[in-house]
Amino acid sequence: MKQIIVMGSMLLLGVAIYNLIAGNGEGSVMESVAGLWEREIALRSGNP
Repeated sequence: MKQIIVMGSMLLLGVAIYNLIAGNGEGSVMESVAGLWEREIALRSGNP
C-alpha cells in the first residue's frame, strides 16, 4: 500500500514539474524565456 502512495505522489509531482516548466500560461519557464528572447531580439535589432 505504501508503494502505491509513493508511486502516485511521484506521478503527481512529475506532472506538476512538467506544468511548471513546459505548461501553457504566463507562469511557465518556457514562456518566460521566450518572452525574454523576444525582448532581447527587439533591443538588438533596434525595432521595438
